[in-house]
Amino acid sequence: MKRRTCVLVLLAVMGALTASAAPPESEAEPADAVRLSLSESLVKALENNLDLAVAKKNPDVAWNDVLFQKAAFDPFFSAGISHGENKSELQPAFVGGSVLYVSPKTKTDEVFASIAEHFNFGATLDATLSSNRSNSTPSFLNAYNPQYGSSLSLRFVLPLLKGFGREVNEFQLLVAKKNLEISHEELRRNATDTLRSVEDAYWDLLAARAAQKVAEQALSLSQDLYDLNKKKVEVGTLAPIEITQAEANVASNVEGVITTRTLVKNAEDNLRHLLAIPEADPMWGKVIVPTEEPIADQRTTDLDAAIAKALEARPEVIQARMQRENAELGERVAKKNTRHGLDFTALVVPSGNNLVRTSVPGPDGIPFTPDDYITGGVGEGLSEIPKFNNYNWSVGLTYSVPIGNRAAEATYANARIAMDQSVLSEKNTQDLIRVDVRRTVRAVESGYERVVAARKNVELQTKKLDAERKKFDNGMSTSFEVFTFQNDLTSAQLSLIRAMLDYNKALADLERAKGTLLESKGLTIAADAGR
Repeated sequence: MKRRTCVLVLLAVMGALTASAAPPESEAEPADAVRLSLSESLVKALENNLDLAVAKKNPDVAWNDVLFQKAAFDPFFSAGISHGENKSELQPAFVGGSVLYVSPKTKTDEVFASIAEHFNFGATLDATLSSNRSNSTPSFLNAYNPQYGSSLSLRFVLPLLKGFGREVNEFQLLVAKKNLEISHEELRRNATDTLRSVEDAYWDLLAARAAQKVAEQALSLSQDLYDLNKKKVEVGTLAPIEITQAEANVASNVEGVITTRTLVKNAEDNLRHLLAIPEADPMWGKVIVPTEEPIADQRTTDLDAAIAKALEARPEVIQARMQRENAELGERVAKKNTRHGLDFTALVVPSGNNLVRTSVPGPDGIPFTPDDYITGGVGEGLSEIPKFNNYNWSVGLTYSVPIGNRAAEATYANARIAMDQSVLSEKNTQDLIRVDVRRTVRAVESGYERVVAARKNVELQTKKLDAERKKFDNGMSTSFEVFTFQNDLTSAQLSLIRAMLDYNKALADLERAKGTLLESKGLTIAADAGR
């Protein structure tokens, strides 16, 4: 009687534990679930990903730098107007044979316009057109009052040694253009990294949902065994300890289901973030169901061809090559800047006399007098300039060199060092890419081998569990053995999911390593700045 009472108490305790560890219901796919393919995810990411949106601005910045450097060769126009006065203290002046003490005063008004341009081969040209009017008091001090003057000044300077040549003068512009190309490659690299992250997140979500199904299946199997053990205990064909083991296994699998559901939610949020889903979008509250089937067949890769393609197409190696080209340009320019200075200068200044002749001298050769002229205005002076009746011009050479020329020599030495560094950096980048491709090819090969092995393991673990269940049904095994085999099957199924996940990730990583991930997905990244 005492033993029967103990058994009843034990059954009551186990019933309470079972109620407390009741398994959660399996989640069915909601009607409003968002079904999402891999290609849709990748397109959304290219359009909306916030990190990529930030990176898309960099080519625009680089293009603006190109425009800034081009501005060095834009013509520069200026114009102005001025008024000035000059006054002196009392001084003697001879007028009509008499000496008068006067305080002369002159007012001058001037307008000018000039334009200057720096050509890309080093020459500079300045042109200034000016006209002025001066009025002196007392008026008898000047035969022509007011007076007008006009002139055109043309100055041309051409460096013959230091500072001559397109590369020297366009150095910053050429570097800016190359940096624009580098920014395009950097954007392509960012887009590739983004696609890789999105694809990883997509497969992670698919794997998390598969793991949840495996956990729910394991829970269902353990629940079935618990129900069977409970009936056997009730009819007295199984020891009560067997139901305790079954219940413990149910509780463990309940925890597994809860954990996998959390992983699914986390994977969904990670994918939503990479796709930059807006905060108010209903997709934040909906279940995401990946519709893509993971690749399961074997993919072979020619290692040498993959390495050659990577060294041709990877953004990193293209950037390294362009940076080396920039360094080579800097070395050539620095070397040219160690030359001595020798400048050719030409100056031409035609002017107008602003005097209009009113009479013609006779055959007696009597010279003109001031009365034979009247003072012209601005128009008369400007019209005189093209006639070149009044002008002065000059040409010359100017030689210059800093004593020792140490600044230019030090700059050249640093440019040579920078070029050597860029060459080594390019070689290092190429080596890293070779290693990266070799690693990813191995990952693909071993990934497929893992998938094959994991499939075989699931098959064998399923057979083992079936055999053990039959033995248990015939009283030749224990609940503990069945639970162990159930757990082995669950572990094998999860290993297969992980192997499939890693294999598909490795395939995407191989395309990234070859620099062809965008092309393999049929996608391009828009970077129109400067193109």
